Amino acid sequence: MIDMLPALLWCVDVVLSMNIIGLCVIRGRLLSRYSGGVPRVSWPVTIAHVVSALLGLAPYLAYTWFADGGFDPDVRDFYAAYGWPSAAVVVILILVQLSCLYLQARRAMMSEMDARLRRARK
Repeated sequence: MIDMLPALLWCVDVVLSMNIIGLCVIRGRLLSRYSGGVPRVSWPVTIAHVVSALLGLAPYLAYTWFADGGFDPDVRDFYAAYGWPSAAVVVILILVQLSCLYLQARRAMMSEMDARLRRARK
């Protein structure tokens, strides 16, 4: 079971990252033109992003912890071969999360400014 721990942690991080990206795309209406009414990025989503970034490190820490004697040689070779590509996927997902969070926050700022300007005109 310990052989599967880094792969399992990596899969959990990828699923969490995809959920955060999907949440920002849906709430921020990033696939359509700006039309106002976009909510701010909520604190739970921001905290989930930080957790996702930290969880992205967990598979590699688990590998370094158990690599000396906890894994079969075949499993250790598998993790050694796919370590860099999997790390690249995690880094790319974190960067996409940051860009989606930024775009949602920017649209929310524009929505708030539009609402204030509408109130000022009345």
